[in-house]
Amino acid sequence: MMQNIAISLILFLSTIVQVSFLPIFFTDQSIPDFTLIIIIIWIARADFNSVLKWAILGGLMADIASFQPIGLNVFAFVAVAFIINSLSKRFLVPQFAWKFFMFVILVMVGTIANQAITGFIAEIGGRSNGLFRHIPMFFSQDFFLKLLYNLGIFAILYWPLKKLDKIFAYQNNRVVIKR
Repeated sequence: MMQNIAISLILFLSTIVQVSFLPIFFTDQSIPDFTLIIIIIWIARADFNSVLKWAILGGLMADIASFQPIGLNVFAFVAVAFIINSLSKRFLVPQFAWKFFMFVILVMVGTIANQAITGFIAEIGGRSNGLFRHIPMFFSQDFFLKLLYNLGIFAILYWPLKKLDKIFAYQNNRVVIKR
């Protein structure tokens, strides 16, 4: 129960920071995706079924906080979680140095997939003008800055979330004596 509250609070705070605090320092196209990075780290470390509810909750919070249509980020986060889970099960290795390098690649793939999925859904929903107008965005300076910022956020959040996972694992494995 405490784990669910803590994860919900982390997702809520990351969404609030991403939507209200970061636009002061970054352009609209290059704001780092705190919530997406947290979900990518958790999905690569756990299985898809245990993180699916957090991907849905994180997407719902991101949709509500950014005043986007409900379901846009939910679908994108679930699709990215599925892609990252599939890749991490195939390519993550036990050696520490290579594992961190693979996480960097997974964050890059997740960022690209999230941008592509949200752009495609926005095209289908009629929220932008022209068919696949978002494709040139992948070659813009703002997109490369967003990739760089997401990698920086990943480097900052990786070890605290790893410690939090260890604390949750310890809490789940402790023996409770009932009298």
